[in-house]
Amino acid sequence: MFSFFAALRFDRNVAIFAFNCFAAAMLALFVGFSIGLPRPYWAMSTALIVSHPLSGAVRSKAIYRLFGTLLGAAVAIFLVPPLVDSPVLLSLAVSMWIGACLFVSLLDRTPRSYLMMLAGYTAAIIAFPSVNSPGNIFDIAVARCEEISIGIVCATVVHSLIFPRPVGATLLARLDDWLSQADQWALDVLKGRSAAETARERRQLAAAETEIHLLSTHLPFDTSHLRETTNVVRALHSRTLLLIPIIDGLNDRLGALRTDAHPLAPHVSRLIVEVAAWIEGGASLGAAYRLRARLKSLAAATARNADWPTLLSSSLLTRLDDLVATLSDGHALLEHTRSGKPLPPALTDLLTRVEKRPMHRDLGLSARSACAAFLAVFLTCGLWIVSGWKDGGTAAIVAAMVSSFYASLDDPSPTIVTFGITTLVVLPIAAVYEFFVLPHINDFPMLALSLLPILLMIGVLWANPRTQAPGLAAIIGFCNGLALQETLTPDFAEFMNVNLAQFVGVFITVWVIRALRSVSVENSARRLLRHNWRDLAHHAQASIAYEPTALAARLLDRLALLTPKLAAVSAKGELSGIDVLHDLRIGMNLVALQNASPNFDTPTHMLTQRALGGVGDHYSALSTADRPIEAPPALLAEIDTALHAIAQLPASTAKLTGLSAMVGLRGNLFPKAAAYRPAAPPTSDGRTP
Repeated sequence: MFSFFAALRFDRNVAIFAFNCFAAAMLALFVGFSIGLPRPYWAMSTALIVSHPLSGAVRSKAIYRLFGTLLGAAVAIFLVPPLVDSPVLLSLAVSMWIGACLFVSLLDRTPRSYLMMLAGYTAAIIAFPSVNSPGNIFDIAVARCEEISIGIVCATVVHSLIFPRPVGATLLARLDDWLSQADQWALDVLKGRSAAETARERRQLAAAETEIHLLSTHLPFDTSHLRETTNVVRALHSRTLLLIPIIDGLNDRLGALRTDAHPLAPHVSRLIVEVAAWIEGGASLGAAYRLRARLKSLAAATARNADWPTLLSSSLLTRLDDLVATLSDGHALLEHTRSGKPLPPALTDLLTRVEKRPMHRDLGLSARSACAAFLAVFLTCGLWIVSGWKDGGTAAIVAAMVSSFYASLDDPSPTIVTFGITTLVVLPIAAVYEFFVLPHINDFPMLALSLLPILLMIGVLWANPRTQAPGLAAIIGFCNGLALQETLTPDFAEFMNVNLAQFVGVFITVWVIRALRSVSVENSARRLLRHNWRDLAHHAQASIAYEPTALAARLLDRLALLTPKLAAVSAKGELSGIDVLHDLRIGMNLVALQNASPNFDTPTHMLTQRALGGVGDHYSALSTADRPIEAPPALLAEIDTALHAIAQLPASTAKLTGLSAMVGLRGNLFPKAAAYRPAAPPTSDGRTP
């Protein structure tokens, strides 16, 4: 109980949001009463559900919710008339539709997912109450669409007009804070500060990346000036995506040099100090050009038969060049979005190359969630059919809703249990209103005043991410329990029957999910690691090079999902001690090698591809072994041979890129191996002697 209240956050923004929720709910209820809708409380509950602290997020979600509602209504109209005389077939069809919609929804973690999720359970909301009067299915569907649409429109209008919180301002503040933290992380790495500090910083930045991306998806619906610079914000986000693997790779190179007690050459140390001073001075774009020219020149001076410390130093300089380039771009783009200053001509090309960010998808888990939703709804419908229970349809609707709401969680059952408990807590409150308060109210202003305390409390719950599950339960339990209509006819038996149906729906859903869908934290972490390893195997063995930003986006998204799970795994488990950025470093090196390799001569290209194939085989073995295993010694020999061949190439950008990437692969796959020693050159057929 104490932890529940500790999770509540109350400040000015929460207070405004709670008041806006109340105003939107009352406006929707008033409109519903005024035009004579049969269930105006649906409009009220919808206005509360679609509310969000950020006004742009309300608008983005509202559009997809509206189209999802219309699609669900169309499906209900299509299914009910021909199947109403076959209850089992109708239940099967609606349940399959809900499962299919949920599956598609879970594959898209942007606001678009609401379209298919709403299309799924809206079909249940309309179809199941219509089975007793199938001839009125069209009128019922129209009424439900009107009620839900009114709730969506009212929430959008209120949150957009009354003290709106634009997404742009929040997103800009997050990006500004993110770049400041990235600057500090880079300075900590360059100045050799403790590993604990840098590890904490990189985890925080990686976790914030997904949050920034999700905020940016609402930007096209925002009212701030940033909406006009959406491409600039996306370009800035693409730069921040690359900063994490760049800084972490820099830390990896410096760590290898310091661990092996290899002193940095004086000219390298001076450049590191200059880069640190450049960051502290604001990371200006003009100074970056001059600094990068010196870094490139020094990196290109690497000897053909370089020893391991020299190769590490060359790779370090290449990473420093990447850091200066990416960090200067990020600061210039941020300054443009903040002040509106003209964008430097050198950066305009970035705006045309911005691609959509791919996010993690788990087809297997999405399919299991869809199957669980299908079975929960179908079993609830079976109980309804067998028992002849009048309000069994309500139980099936609740099963459809809760199995959809929480399907993205590893183990939805505890949250659904919390949903059920909160509904139980709200039930007496709804009963007091139903039987003791509402009978004494004769006009709408008094009704609104009486609902003010409970709706404000619901708004506070809904505003806090950690209390949104009980907040949603309070919305559904209170609004549906009260069932406000034009004429009040209190009936205790009916009241208990409807609310009992909600608990039955929750109970069956929890039982099904625990049997089919629940995934432990450790198993969830293993699934994410397997996805990472399969991705790396695919990229290592691919015939074409992929965009590094796309791979970084997907790996960072998994990283944000994986970090809290690994932290929760026991220290004695097989997954303890895993470096969550290790796979990201490997992935960036693989992409860099795939991009550079076509520019090598044929023997070097063949040796590089052989080494990449060995890396792919290793990660394929990892994905099937389901646990961390060491890379085979034969792969080390292949990497060393390819590394030697790349070092012999004439100076070029491709050579520097490939050399840095191959050094990174060797250091990450074989951190405990003896230092690399130059090998004999390969024969003309690409084989080592």
